[in-house]
Amino acid sequence: MADRFEGTSTGLDSPGRKIVEVSTGVDFTDGPCRALCVGTAGTATLIDAEGNTATDYPLQQGYNPIRVTKVTFGTAADVWAIY
Repeated sequence: MADRFEGTSTGLDSPGRKIVEVSTGVDFTDGPCRALCVGTAGTATLIDAEGNTATDYPLQQGYNPIRVTKVTFGTAADVWAIY
C-alpha cells in the first residue's frame, strides 16, 4: 500500500512517522519524541528535549504534545512516544 503522507514534510506539525512503546525510566534511543500518547492518564517525571526535569507532570489520556527524552511513570500508564 502506498504511503499517502510520503511527500509530507517532517516538521513538528506533520503526522508522526513512528510509534514506540515507552519503558519507564529508560532514555529514548531515538532522541526526543514529538509527542506522547497516553492510555491511562496520570503523572510522570519527564526529561524534556532541553534536559529539564518535570516531576509529577500531569499527562492526559490521549495526545500530549511535548518533546521528551525520558519518562518515568508515576500514575500514568500505557505510554507511547510518537516520532
